[in-house]
Amino acid sequence: MEMAAGIHILAELWDCRKELLERVEPLKQIFDSCVEKAGLRKVGEAWHQFEPFGVTGIILISESHVSVHTWPEKSYCAVDIFTCGDSESAKKAFELIRQRMAPGKVDYKEIPRG
Repeated sequence: MEMAAGIHILAELWDCRKELLERVEPLKQIFDSCVEKAGLRKVGEAWHQFEPFGVTGIILISESHVSVHTWPEKSYCAVDIFTCGDSESAKKAFELIRQRMAPGKVDYKEIPRG
């Protein structure tokens, strides 16, 4: 069986602290730090602040992307990590994000791509 080209992690984080989900800056700091510590190479990013609150962010990495979408009113965020090559870096990035976001509940799926 041929190895997959990459891994796609889809995660739903419930019961997160609302103050982490409302504004760009706290999320940007968390996600930038986790991407760096996981050894992923950031090549760009885009962040959008919704009003009155909520955030969408994507970090482009040389391996693909890491994204987050928040619903502070539900204490919920969706996290998406797609990397080609080494799946361990994607898993490490997700574990670091999970630790920093400290959700009460996590729904998590790994999908091999390619």
